[in-house]
Amino acid sequence: MATPPPQVPPPTSAQTNYLPWILIGCGGLGLLCAVVIIALAAVVYYNQTPSGPRGPRRPGYLGRGDVKMVDEHGIKTVNKTWSSCTAFAPEDWTIIGNEQRVGIGVDLASRDQSMSASYGIVAAPRTEMFGADYYGTGTPERFLQAMIEASGGSGFTLDEKSQSVEGYTLRYWRATLRGRPTRGFVLYQTFETGDPSSYIVAYHMGGTDASKWEENKNVVYDVAASIRCTKHLFPAQKSSTRRPQGSSKDKIDEELSIKRQEATMGFQNVYSPSTGEHWEASYSDYNSTGPDGPGYYRRVGNSYEKLNEGFPPN
Repeated sequence: MATPPPQVPPPTSAQTNYLPWILIGCGGLGLLCAVVIIALAAVVYYNQTPSGPRGPRRPGYLGRGDVKMVDEHGIKTVNKTWSSCTAFAPEDWTIIGNEQRVGIGVDLASRDQSMSASYGIVAAPRTEMFGADYYGTGTPERFLQAMIEASGGSGFTLDEKSQSVEGYTLRYWRATLRGRPTRGFVLYQTFETGDPSSYIVAYHMGGTDASKWEENKNVVYDVAASIRCTKHLFPAQKSSTRRPQGSSKDKIDEELSIKRQEATMGFQNVYSPSTGEHWEASYSDYNSTGPDGPGYYRRVGNSYEKLNEGFPPN
């Protein structure tokens, strides 16, 4: 009998173990979710967390172009000093002054002399002889005209229309200065000395070439409004009983310097609370919904800083 060949058992199908792959996939998905959560948390922190109560604020990641920046469009100004007087003007402006016992005056001008700003407080004579104003300074308007003519100007005229700003008078004027047609403004107020033959006039004045009035009027206004002098004025009379009460230049300057907002020309002086830097900011750069509320902002690295409006206290 023949011996049958040995029977080979059929192959058994192998079973794949998917558990390690499932664990690896779940771990990778969990890691990805953790990365996404951390990234979202960083974006929220970057958008919402300020670096200090008055310091720069981080800009929004998705809207960092939404905030209008003063330092990208505004005119930067720097501190100018002469004697006891200070002002904020573009860096290339010059400042000169003149001080006498009866008054003090400061003049600032651009390099090309196309813009100027002045401040003064002076005791002016009010003397009539034979029915005429002997010195040509009997009224503040005549005083201003005499001042322009003394500096070589001609054809000085004040616009008929005037504005009353809390007891001060704002008027616009035209004249020919250095052979150029010029337009300007003056903000002034008078104070009695106790002597009928004299009075005190305090003024902030600015002018620019008439052809550039619309372009430069805001600059000369704010430069003039920024001028402050701290030395006190004593009128020419020797009697101390005739010294004006409450009319020191520092007090008058403090009052005049805040009148800018009463007669705005489309620009606002702003400054950094951290550095003291100043800019002439256009109202078009005002942010009604800024990161730290309505106002003006500048960029500080990757951050924002909200600027203060007006001029810093002395």
